[in-house]
Amino acid sequence: MKTFSIVLLGLARITWSVESFSTTVVSIHSPLKKTSVALGVTTASQIDDDDVIVNEATQFWGQPREEQEIINFVSSTLFNTENGEATADQWVEVISAEPPLLVVHGFLERNYCDQIIDATRGPSSSSSDPAKHELKRSTMGAEQEKTDHRTSSTAWLHDDKCPSPLRTFATRASALSGLPTVNMENLQVVRYQPGEEFQLHTDHLDSFNEFGCGGRLCTCLVYLNDSEQSASNNNDAGISENGALDNGEDTLFTGGETNFPEFDAAIPPTKGSALFFWNTLEKPGSMDYDENMFLNVDIKLRHAGLPVLSGEKWVANRWMHPRSFGAGVRGL
Repeated sequence: MKTFSIVLLGLARITWSVESFSTTVVSIHSPLKKTSVALGVTTASQIDDDDVIVNEATQFWGQPREEQEIINFVSSTLFNTENGEATADQWVEVISAEPPLLVVHGFLERNYCDQIIDATRGPSSSSSDPAKHELKRSTMGAEQEKTDHRTSSTAWLHDDKCPSPLRTFATRASALSGLPTVNMENLQVVRYQPGEEFQLHTDHLDSFNEFGCGGRLCTCLVYLNDSEQSASNNNDAGISENGALDNGEDTLFTGGETNFPEFDAAIPPTKGSALFFWNTLEKPGSMDYDENMFLNVDIKLRHAGLPVLSGEKWVANRWMHPRSFGAGVRGL
């Protein structure tokens, strides 16, 4: 875990973990709007995590883009589309072109999602203070407070717990954002049980500029299991009476959409899909951008994890900074 100190109002020095911080406002329910094109996904080994791709990505996001430009860029960066074939579960969904808000379906293999969940379940610690990879009550803010604004459980994974899934996630998030893996926090895994939620918040705060790594430039969130709504929309096998897919693979949950009120969008979680957006008005590649500059919150990207109604919802977050975070996150 990495800690940082900041002087507030010149009166006191407060130290806290950078592993968990957010701000909340209110929660709003709304329907989904989308633009989408189907693509064919590559394997992790086909993505070159090098300076060329990173530079192309940072230059791309440095200026406003049209929806089709975003689809073309993401497909050329993460997917193999040379033959033009498409599948139902591998495609790019643009919620907003500016500011960018998109869902990359088929971002992470479904078995990798299962491995990430399993890594938080054991072996259990005999200590009353759970190990970082074990679930414990989510907290918020500089004081690491437990609050009704965020009622989930959280674990932090290093890639020694499940190397291939975590390094694949990091490599693809780096290719998508243009930021190196060393600028990423460790993977945060979050479980929501019935009634649990994360009310309206932003992933970056002005105060985060004081951290040695800078603020949270962007978020890449992967859904680790399916909601009943997403399974119904994309289901070939059908849903049984107990809320499981007829192929027996997963037990589904209801509720738990990710809500973006600015875009009138409530996104139903789909296993293996990634939600990607920039948290700040300033982006790498834009005019006068500097990694040491002050980053301002883009309030349009405030969002909420709506309450889960039944079952369990699982997600994993990669947050990326303008400078090295120091957690030793690696790609493939």
